[in-house]
Amino acid sequence: MQKPTEPTSAQSEPLTTGRILRATYEIGTVLGKGGMGAVFLARHLRLPGKQVAIKVLHGAEALSEEVAVRFRREAEIASRLGHPNIVEVLDFDTLEDGTPFMVMEYLRGEGLSRRLRKQKQLPLEEVVSISRQMGAALQAAHRAGVVHRDLKPGNVFLVPTEAGGVVGERVKLLDFGISKLVDSRTVQTLDSVLMGTPQYMAPEQAMGQNSNVDARTDLFAFGCIVYEMIAGRPPYSGDNIAELIYQIVHLEPPPLLSLAPQTPPHVVAAIARAMAKKPEDRYPDVGSFILELTGSPLQTLAEVKPEQRSRPSPP
Repeated sequence: MQKPTEPTSAQSEPLTTGRILRATYEIGTVLGKGGMGAVFLARHLRLPGKQVAIKVLHGAEALSEEVAVRFRREAEIASRLGHPNIVEVLDFDTLEDGTPFMVMEYLRGEGLSRRLRKQKQLPLEEVVSISRQMGAALQAAHRAGVVHRDLKPGNVFLVPTEAGGVVGERVKLLDFGISKLVDSRTVQTLDSVLMGTPQYMAPEQAMGQNSNVDARTDLFAFGCIVYEMIAGRPPYSGDNIAELIYQIVHLEPPPLLSLAPQTPPHVVAAIARAMAKKPEDRYPDVGSFILELTGSPLQTLAEVKPEQRSRPSPP
C-alpha cells in the first residue's frame, strides 16, 4: 500500500497576503480552495488597478506528473481557444520551488450553482441566454478538438456587463483541467477511472468508458444543466455515487413537464434528446442542440459576412 505523502514546505507554508510572485503579482485574499490547490486574488505591480486571479497547485514535491501536465494543459487550452465565453488565461509560470501557477482574468459576478441555489427555477429567457453562451463556448472548444468532461453549474460563471448603455450578463466557462484532447496521447486516461462530476456525467463517462468520451458526452452534461435551470433540481440525485451512476445509466429523469409545466414542447424535446442514454441518439453537435432549443443557430465571425453582422440602430 502506498504511504501517505509527507507534507512539503510548499504545503506547510502556503502563499500569504503580500507575497510577490515573479516580481509581477502581489498575492491578496483567497478566492477559493480545493483538494488540488487554491485560487487567490492578486494585483499586477506594473499595471495599477489591474486585478487577476491566480490558481496555484499544492507543492511541487507532492504533484504527480499527470496532475502537472493536466494543469499546464488547462492553461494552454483556455489560452489557445481565446473565446469571449471562456475564462481568459493571461500567464503561466512556476514558483521558486517549481510549483506551477496560472494567471487568469478576475471575474466579478457569481457562479451558476449559486444562482440556482438562490432562485431554483430560472425564467426561460434567462435560460436561453445562458444556454446560447455556453453553447458558443462549447462549440469553439469542440471544433478545436477539446472535450471539457466536467461541465456543471459550478464551472459556469455569470459576469454582469455593460456595453452600449445596455446592462447584460456574460457567461464564462471555467476549468478545462480534466478536458480531453481528441486523438491526444499526452496524458493516458485508463478506462474504469471516473473523470468528472458524477451528477452530470453521461452514461459512457459514468461507466468509466473514457475512450468513448467525445463532444456528445459534453452535450449530455449540457442538457442536464439546462434541465436543472428549468426544473429547479438536477435530473439525477442519489445518496451515494453508486446509486447516482445506476440512475444515469439505466433510469430516465423525472419528466420536465411535471416540474415545470409551462415549458414549451420544443424545449422539452431538445433537452430529452441531448440527454439520451446512447451517444448516437443525441444531437451530433452543440450547434444542432442550440438551434432546436432556442430556435436560432449559433453564429461565428467566420461564418457571417460583414454586411450581415448586426449594427447599432440609427438614433
